[in-house]
Amino acid sequence: MLGLSCVPQRVYETLYPFKPHFRCAQGRHFLLFCWLLTMLIVDSGKGTLKELSRCVPPHIKYWALLRMVRSGWWSEQALVAALSAQVLAHLPPPADGVLHLIGDATLKGKRGKQHPLGRTCRLNEYAQFRFGFEVVLLIASWGSFRVPVALGVVDPQRKGHANILFRRLIRDFVPPAWATQTIVEADAGFAATKTFHLLERKGYGYVFAVARTRKFTDGRHLRDLVQHLPKQQYRRIKTTKPDGRRRDYWVYACRRSLHQIGDVTIVLSKKRRNDSPKKTKIIVTNLDGATTADILSHYARRWGIEVTFKELKSGLHLGRMQVTKEKERVARSVALPVLAYLLLLRLYGKEEPHGSLFKLKQRFAADVYKEQVNRTERRWQAKLDKYRLAA
Repeated sequence: MLGLSCVPQRVYETLYPFKPHFRCAQGRHFLLFCWLLTMLIVDSGKGTLKELSRCVPPHIKYWALLRMVRSGWWSEQALVAALSAQVLAHLPPPADGVLHLIGDATLKGKRGKQHPLGRTCRLNEYAQFRFGFEVVLLIASWGSFRVPVALGVVDPQRKGHANILFRRLIRDFVPPAWATQTIVEADAGFAATKTFHLLERKGYGYVFAVARTRKFTDGRHLRDLVQHLPKQQYRRIKTTKPDGRRRDYWVYACRRSLHQIGDVTIVLSKKRRNDSPKKTKIIVTNLDGATTADILSHYARRWGIEVTFKELKSGLHLGRMQVTKEKERVARSVALPVLAYLLLLRLYGKEEPHGSLFKLKQRFAADVYKEQVNRTERRWQAKLDKYRLAA
């Protein structure tokens, strides 16, 4: 990869309003921050700090980038919140004013056993056990847009920290001015009672998958309904995925009261009519007047965060920076790829609303190297003009 001699002008101008977030002027952290985001987008290798330092100008050393990431003089949470708010205000809003908040966790595998947040776990009962650290991400979605708005790293020493972190991200999020309704979607791992109470207080709608161990107000479990419901009660309905494709499910919907939650709409969904109760998904929602097809379409939006995880890991090197020993360093290193993602959306999201992250990366790299070639050409032309006048 060719080296660059100057921070791209559009990058510097876009990030300049966030310069006050970097309080250490002596370390020139804002300039290093601009270089890190640019290199994370352009680089197609491993994405480690050592590799990124080879593509910046020689006067910027590896140890300077490392100290910037380790420094506590800037807050990654405040920076992500500020940049995501600007992106939400910049992108075209939906016609219906509905904003979808989607949360989920991902596991970033590690080989070294000295990671301060590392643990051995698995994401579900079908996955293998892996050693790594867990990241909780919250994205805002509407139409074809997926905007990361908050993230956090799970501390394995705190019981239930993933759910605590998820509630904190929702509590701190400020919806944009155009959002008339906010709907939160998440998997059963985040369907805690305190989470439902928080969403009710904030006036948000929710569409959650829940565990079958939850109880009705009469003491019965949800698993009893799933196990003993005759398949003649299911009916086939048509739903629409976020990309417009059709998908049919066999569903049963009813209005019941759950223990510690209250009156909700319960939807039992399965892909085939003869599937066993074990393959039945249980979805609950507090959306009044929503049809079963709308509820399933809302829940299908949860797949967008899985695509976002793939783009962050494959395209922006999430979790590859080797910063250990302190938990805060890991949180800052994880936030940098998310900030690079937001930078791409701020630059090209309005022009290419349906473009994937990898297409945006290609356009960014082409613009950056075109600017570098033009800058080099102008410098050589100025030198030739100077020599011509001297002759």
